[in-house]
Amino acid sequence: MNPNLTRIIVGALALISTVAIAADFYVAPDGNDANPGTQAKPFATLERARDEVRTSKSSGAAGGVTVWIQPGTYSRSRTLELTGADSGTVQSPVTYRAGAGGEVRLHAGRMIKPTDFTPVTKAGVLSRLDAAARGKVVQLDLAALGLKNIGPFPAVFNNGAGFTPGGGIFELYFNDRRMPLSRWPNEGFVTMGKVLDRGDWSKGPGRHAGKFIAREDRVARWHADSGVWLEGYWRVPWEPHTIQVKSIVPATHEITFAEPINGGIGSKYAKAGELGDGKEAWCAVNLLEEIDQPGEWCVDFTTRTLYFWPPGDLTRAVVSVSDFDQPMVALRGVQHVTLRGLVLEGGLGNGVEITGGNGVLIAGCTFRNLGGSGVLIKDGVNHGVRSSDFYELGRSGIILNGGDRKTLAPANHFAENNNLYHLGIRQKTYAAAIHVGTDSVGCRVAHNFMHDLPHAAVLYTGNDHLFEFNEVARVALTSGDVGAFYTCLDWTSFGNVLRYNFVHDSPRANAFYLDDGDSGDTVFGNVVFRCSYGPFISGGHDNLVQNNLVIDTARGLHIDTRGVSRGYATNKNLVGRLMSVNVQQPPWSTRYPALAKLLTGRRDVPTGNVIENNATVACKQPLHFDGKPEHLAFSTLRNNLILTEAEAGFVDAARLDFRLRPDSAVFKQLPAFKPIPFEQIGLQRDADRTVLPDAGRSRAAGAGSGSVFDSNTDMQRSNQSPKP
Repeated sequence: MNPNLTRIIVGALALISTVAIAADFYVAPDGNDANPGTQAKPFATLERARDEVRTSKSSGAAGGVTVWIQPGTYSRSRTLELTGADSGTVQSPVTYRAGAGGEVRLHAGRMIKPTDFTPVTKAGVLSRLDAAARGKVVQLDLAALGLKNIGPFPAVFNNGAGFTPGGGIFELYFNDRRMPLSRWPNEGFVTMGKVLDRGDWSKGPGRHAGKFIAREDRVARWHADSGVWLEGYWRVPWEPHTIQVKSIVPATHEITFAEPINGGIGSKYAKAGELGDGKEAWCAVNLLEEIDQPGEWCVDFTTRTLYFWPPGDLTRAVVSVSDFDQPMVALRGVQHVTLRGLVLEGGLGNGVEITGGNGVLIAGCTFRNLGGSGVLIKDGVNHGVRSSDFYELGRSGIILNGGDRKTLAPANHFAENNNLYHLGIRQKTYAAAIHVGTDSVGCRVAHNFMHDLPHAAVLYTGNDHLFEFNEVARVALTSGDVGAFYTCLDWTSFGNVLRYNFVHDSPRANAFYLDDGDSGDTVFGNVVFRCSYGPFISGGHDNLVQNNLVIDTARGLHIDTRGVSRGYATNKNLVGRLMSVNVQQPPWSTRYPALAKLLTGRRDVPTGNVIENNATVACKQPLHFDGKPEHLAFSTLRNNLILTEAEAGFVDAARLDFRLRPDSAVFKQLPAFKPIPFEQIGLQRDADRTVLPDAGRSRAAGAGSGSVFDSNTDMQRSNQSPKP
């Protein structure tokens, strides 16, 4: 053989041996786990593909591995478990991704055959049904199906804290649409007429439940002995409870509960001597009598029977219940694995849970019709969720937890370019679109669109988080005293930056709510339109509020001295957090030197805050500084403009384009004001999000012909905030 040719062949073989060869495996609904997993002969299950990936990696295969999941529906009744043995590397990652040509649906619902439903024939049931529903409602024997989560409801459950969200029962779906539990009224709430007894929630012999008078005659037709539960904001607008009714007096509409709740019923804000204010919102749920429109259903816990008014032809429908209450996918100690383009739905638990590990990415996925949250990340580093959609979820969209608070080492988790809406269906409050958890450090939340939510868009605690370029619209729809971005009760939560976000059309929410002493945040370059407040400092320290644009909002800029009247100097939560870290030693002393003053200085008054170089436009109360001048004097309040719409000079306010024209009075009167990159806010196109939602949905809320502002021609204007 030619010596030169020999050298070429040997060299080529040597080169091949050093190159990482990528591997591809295939899964299809009509596959077979006895197949080799090729495109022509795919596997049937994700577990079989996972095991083959594990074998491939353990045998020394050095290249990246892709599991191609062909379009179709994959029924799931167990968690797909991935562990450290299923990891990839930076150079050779492992990817589970959807194949082209249609949706790849991982569906954890329990399918119900149309023939499992039978007509309602019992006279006692028919007599309780609404006249419009008789002959249309069918029943389902839950006991015969062997379902796990069929109740009964507890006597009291808290839909805010989420201990028993939704009462712990399953969800019902008809053609992949969530069906509403029977409810009265069908939309919104009614209010209590009069509180007769708050109830005694102590554990002593005097313990008893609350009692009130309902306004409506409707309550007279409910059968308390068959099980009636009322859901309401009985005391405060951020804590809904669902409570079982003990008795109803039809003639007087007097309703007595079976159990008391902490704090009792009746508004916390009622006048002295009054038990309530008559504005406490409530509704009835899971009542047979209130199945009065197609789609509604309820459960009789005594007979374990489901009653349902189908919204269409039941014989042609796909009906399922979400009874599987574990995560659909769990990654524990996994490194460099990506889930791309998948749809996860139909479960009662979370979609994906990531614990520990490094570099897991969820990209271009859809999380819908789940009873829990979409993605839960706990510990580990460099995990992220990008360009995914989250809707119709029982709890939160994305939860990020990680980092080391003692050392301030960042987690580097991120949530980026996600569309999140219609969440918090089972847990009505404190189930935000994105939640950055307690003691987390160094997470990033950017370019997300969070909208149409019952409570907050973002909840956060911890240090050194970055929230930027997010759009938030229509939040706090059914709750109150909350922020679009909300945090509270921590003097030590320094280093968080909230910049270049657009919060709009949320009149029940404060845009950036630094509640109950929260400290050390920077709120810079944001745009707020039609909210309750703009940036809101609640007695905390060392917050910077600069370069923000607050438009047509009830109260523009706020700071108060509540710490004086509420005794923040000795508040056990605030002081406990302060003492949990050593603020006099690195890294805390070098990163946040201002914290040390709280060990010896005044804690009750807001110190070190700076509110400057902001512009308010057409706000009803532009500057809302609440407290004695001698207490406000510890913070700096200056150079905050109060303008009309004409003076502001927006590019196109009618279309919610709040960029400032070059001739804006903001630039003339505030030379230090920096242009806000408004056009960069919100969702962006990328490889996993090639199409954006209809721009009209996110940008045209409230827009119409002419001005979007209320007339306020007599508004007093000033170039400076009043000196405290």
